[in-house]
Amino acid sequence: MKNIKITKEHITLAIIFILVLATRLFLVLPEKGFDYEAYDALRQAGHIKEMGVPLFKDPLSYSGRVFVFPPLFYYVLAGFGFLMPLELAAKLVPNIAFAMLVIVVYFIAKHLTKNKTAALIAAFFSGFVPIIFYSLSQISVYSLSLPLIFFLSYTFLRIEEKGFATTSIILIILLLLTHTSVFIMLISFIIYFIILKLEKQELSKKEVEIALFLFFLTMWFNLLLYKKAFFLHGIRFIWQNIPLPLLSSYFEDISFLGVISAVGVLSLLLGVYAIYHVFFKTKSQAATLYISFAFISFIMLWFKLLPLKIGLLFLSINLIILSAYSIKTILVTISKTKTPWLSKVVVLLIVALFILTSIAPFIMTAKSETAKNPPLADIRALEWIKNNTREKAVVLGRVEEGFLITYVAKRKNVADQNFLMINNIDQRYRDIKLLFTLRLKSEAVRLFNDYRIDYILLSTQSMKEYNLTKLFYADQDCFDLVYRNQAMVYKFLRCDVE
Repeated sequence: MKNIKITKEHITLAIIFILVLATRLFLVLPEKGFDYEAYDALRQAGHIKEMGVPLFKDPLSYSGRVFVFPPLFYYVLAGFGFLMPLELAAKLVPNIAFAMLVIVVYFIAKHLTKNKTAALIAAFFSGFVPIIFYSLSQISVYSLSLPLIFFLSYTFLRIEEKGFATTSIILIILLLLTHTSVFIMLISFIIYFIILKLEKQELSKKEVEIALFLFFLTMWFNLLLYKKAFFLHGIRFIWQNIPLPLLSSYFEDISFLGVISAVGVLSLLLGVYAIYHVFFKTKSQAATLYISFAFISFIMLWFKLLPLKIGLLFLSINLIILSAYSIKTILVTISKTKTPWLSKVVVLLIVALFILTSIAPFIMTAKSETAKNPPLADIRALEWIKNNTREKAVVLGRVEEGFLITYVAKRKNVADQNFLMINNIDQRYRDIKLLFTLRLKSEAVRLFNDYRIDYILLSTQSMKEYNLTKLFYADQDCFDLVYRNQAMVYKFLRCDVE
């Protein structure tokens, strides 16, 4: 067995990885909680840890419903949960996975440019691009799917080499069991082939065969998994059956300033220059793949087929990979001059410019994401509900608080942020909002009876959102204020109002 030689290049990459991971953990470990959606992942991982299987039939969500999702990410969390407390694992695993993206981008960029300096700079960019920190307080499935998708793209580029076709198939199976976002990569393959055909470049037979195999395997698997959801929701399945009033917040309009803030000025400029250079000066099949990937990410953002932050995340990583191509072009040009020493100055200047132009968006993103965690007062109110109400009680909170109710209070909610397989979701969402703002007692009582609600949580966040200090209709005849400590909990007394 040959000795593996550790080079300065490997040490530098390891330092970048450790720096990225340390920064993420420094920001996330002091935080006591997670964002609202993260509590669903915690509950799923906890159920796998206890029972060995995901919670596909949930008696608490929507007061009883069926979940449909690929479970691999939750199994990974549960696995680490056997080695440490689950909430600690939920902070470590996603951040380690996001930091691993640095290594994946490095290998892609090195294969693309054959230049280790450009590859290391791209790896550094990918670890500190502002949008990558949007998920600090989340337990994001994209932390696993994103490195897998880009690793799949790397194996696809080397598909003619021994072992990479098999690796591609293994990766696609892992991705199918992780998240549906693999479709973005597969559609990018199609655009990639179209561009190569238009430019009259030779298509690799093996690339085409593997891409078709992966595409049809993905279609078959997802049709099996989401068949019922597709027939139930029709075209709305694409938008996850999100209530119409919420669509604008989930799928925001893309803006030029938003892209600059998320991706960084330098990454954007270098990425765009690479696209120009590939199309008009040189030809690079590897770069064309990431141009296709970036194009699909942008188009899906434009037509609101991806949530804004997720789309910007895909777009930014592709532009960073293409940035390596631009950096290599710049360094090669300098090496041909009589001042080759200038290349070191340019490298330092590029890194410094990236830090200077990204530091403000980075700080803003990190602060805004950790500020989205549920307030301690709301957690305490839910703990009171857990300890002082019957197990089958139904608790009404904002839709955003649904997962928190089931995880902390362990009680049934009226709705949460998983909208698939739920009928009349628009009506249910409107009714929930009404129950926080209604003044007419008779209408409120009717809705409480319709949804069989036992308690309503008036959280500190609900008070801010609806500008409330109490529920207008909650009088002593039908409602009892059973908890008040910043947040409030009302008990419905099952009265009938004519």
